[in-house]
Order: sequence, then C-alpha cells, then structure tokens
Amino acid sequence: FNLIFQTHIFEMASLISLYQNGSPFDTSNPKRVIRDTAVEFMATSVFIYFGTLSAGSTGAVILDGVNETNVAKLLPIAIAFGITITVLVYAIGHITGGHMNPGVSLLMFLRREMSFKKMLCYWLAQFTGAMLGSAIVLGSTTKYFNQREFNLGATTLDVNTTPLNGFLLELMGSFFFYFVIAQTALDKKGIATSSIPPLAIGWSLVITHICLIPFTGCGVNPARTFGPSMINCMSGRCSS
Repeated sequence: FNLIFQTHIFEMASLISLYQNGSPFDTSNPKRVIRDTAVEFMATSVFIYFGTLSAGSTGAVILDGVNETNVAKLLPIAIAFGITITVLVYAIGHITGGHMNPGVSLLMFLRREMSFKKMLCYWLAQFTGAMLGSAIVLGSTTKYFNQREFNLGATTLDVNTTPLNGFLLELMGSFFFYFVIAQTALDKKGIATSSIPPLAIGWSLVITHICLIPFTGCGVNPARTFGPSMINCMSGRCSS
C-alpha cells in the first residue's frame, strides 16, 4: 500500500512540475528540428524494416535450385561474422582503422579522412586478402567443397529472390551497416572516442546477416562477396 501511495505522490509531483515549468522550448532552431525529425524518420524506417524482415527471414528455407537449408542453422554464421569483425576492429583499429571492407574505405575517402591513393591500396589489400582467406578455406575443407551446398560460403540469390529484390535488400543492409559505422566510429560528437563502436558495428553486422542470408547470402562487404566467388571460379565452379 505504501509503495502505491508513494507512486501516486510522485506522479502528482511530476504533473505539478510540468504545469509550473512548462515544456522545454526546443523548437527555437528550425534547422535542428528538421534534422532531428528527419533522423527519427530514417531510424524508425530502418528499425521497422529489419525488425519485420527478420520475421520472414528466420522462418524461411533457403533454396539454391538444388538443395534446401533450414535458415535456423545460419544463426551461428551471423554471430560469427559479427563477433569476428568486432574483435578484429579492436585488434587492428589503432593501426589501420579496421576497415576490412572496400565500402568502409570508400566512406572514409568521401569523408576526406583517407587519400584516394591510400584507398586504392586498401582496396587491393582487401580484395586479395578475401581471395586468400577463401583459398585457405578451400584448402581446409576439400571434402566439404565437393558438397554443392557449401560452395565456400559464396553469396547467392535464393530462387524466390529476384535481382531487383536482391539489390534492394543489399542496399538496405549496406546503408544500415555503413550508417552505424559513420555514427559510432566517425562522428566525434557521438561515441567515436570511446571503445564502444566495434560492439555496435559487430551487432549491426549480425542483424544484417540474420535478415539477408536467406535471400542474398548477405554481401554488404564487396570483398566478402568477391573472395569466395573468385576462388569458386578458379576452382571450376563458376556456374554454382
């Protein structure tokens, strides 16, 4: 009874304070109001997109024209990508910035935080590094590679996903991923100076993989798509 009574007293005190002080005058800067409203609109759209998309993706069955795979088995893949990027950013972020993604390097170039020549050097390292990583996977899993459904983890469209569907899915996934990077790791007014950004980046990658894997295999990172695809082709599996 005492707890309920105290709660009512607190609510009444809050209402009285609001009546006496009024609401904050936070519309004095129209440009900031427009900016904040636009950001809220965008963030809500992205939130609803990925939240509702996951309802369909987590109940899907992946079809590549030959095999069927229950998407529930792919949750560890999403977690593996997210955790791997997190720990690597922590490991090399102070050295290179921890890009490991040509899109991130392009983002840094567009923000004038990287020269064009250095971006090209990073691109070369990222694409060739992706090929080497996939080649090592091939060497480590020769027998699994003979099973068509493995395919070195290459990204591919589900048979029920059109190229236009795939483009829109990858566009939204890339936008979400790069937006999180820009607002957490690069925005000096945010948490860029703390050690938290790699966690947000890793979790955003988990979300995009959970939502996109059943439809496109989840590229988001051009090097991630390029590496397995090239090694597949060099191994005589271009058509898979």
